[in-house]
Amino acid sequence: MTIPNIFLALGLGAIISIYFPMIAQSAKILGSGPLANVPFFGIAFAASIAIALATGNRLGDLKKVPEIPPWLLTAGIMSAGLIIGSSYIIPRIGIGPFFVLLVAGQVLAGMVFGQLGLFGMAASPLTFAKIGGAAMVVGGVYLVTTG
Repeated sequence: MTIPNIFLALGLGAIISIYFPMIAQSAKILGSGPLANVPFFGIAFAASIAIALATGNRLGDLKKVPEIPPWLLTAGIMSAGLIIGSSYIIPRIGIGPFFVLLVAGQVLAGMVFGQLGLFGMAASPLTFAKIGGAAMVVGGVYLVTTG
């Protein structure tokens, strides 16, 4: 893992900490999580095309989309569910508990997916260190969510 990649990942984490509350506020204004999701996906679509073109990709390569296995396209449904779910839950439990629960879910699922080598990822066997780290994450979740 390189230093630039570490900083990129940290930056993406910071963006998520802004992104989800923005969506929750939009849902509050519109009175609907699903409706709040619509303009974000429209803007994300346009931004994705602009970024792809700016980084040397060609729109003609989109003709390969039918080659993507249908199960991979369910990531779009997951994305919508994640955004709509966050707009629902953040006002109810708060941003701090939301993020520690979100990270804990990622850590625990990542360990299972890694152990089983799911989703085209190389298998990464569980170790005592990983289990200990996950236990600390769960302990941190308890401390943050129970005060």
